[in-house]
Amino acid sequence: MPRKGLRETLCQLWLLPGEISWMDPLPLAHRRGIIAGVVLILLAFLWPSPAPRQQPASPAVSTRQQHNDATLQANIVDNNTRQPSAADNNPPPQTSAKNDVEGDWRDYQIARGQTLAQLFRDNNLQVSDVFAMARVEGDGKPLSNLQQGQTVKVRITPQGVVTGLTVEGSNGPALFTRQSDGSFIRVR
Repeated sequence: MPRKGLRETLCQLWLLPGEISWMDPLPLAHRRGIIAGVVLILLAFLWPSPAPRQQPASPAVSTRQQHNDATLQANIVDNNTRQPSAADNNPPPQTSAKNDVEGDWRDYQIARGQTLAQLFRDNNLQVSDVFAMARVEGDGKPLSNLQQGQTVKVRITPQGVVTGLTVEGSNGPALFTRQSDGSFIRVR
């Protein structure tokens, strides 16, 4: 008997759209389609969403704190904070980091399997700048052929805008510089 009751219930549900008076001008198949669509939309709204992803650290975080952060894939090397050790008899070498109107140079080391776009994302830099540089990448494809452990030097203004990038390529160092219109050119 429970089987007969289930069959009757399903039959009543199947014929229910024919009893809805405000859908009178529509054929029975269209009524069923509208009801099925409404049910699907309700399910989509009520479906649980995935857990929110953790946001990367803000650029205001100190270099030392970023270096210790386990989620950071690129190792940041700040040449300005190098302290001479007792074993150093000579003064510290000149660093490539200098403070000028175009920004400070920062060294980043490429992690295993990391792309330049991932490096920019991990360090809160505009990924669109990578694509702009890739358009003028030129011979040797120095941005596309980055290797694990390779150093990339990025010039960043205090506002976080990338104004230059240099990387060692197969044809020697490649320097990309931002133009006044926001595009990049490859200088060498």
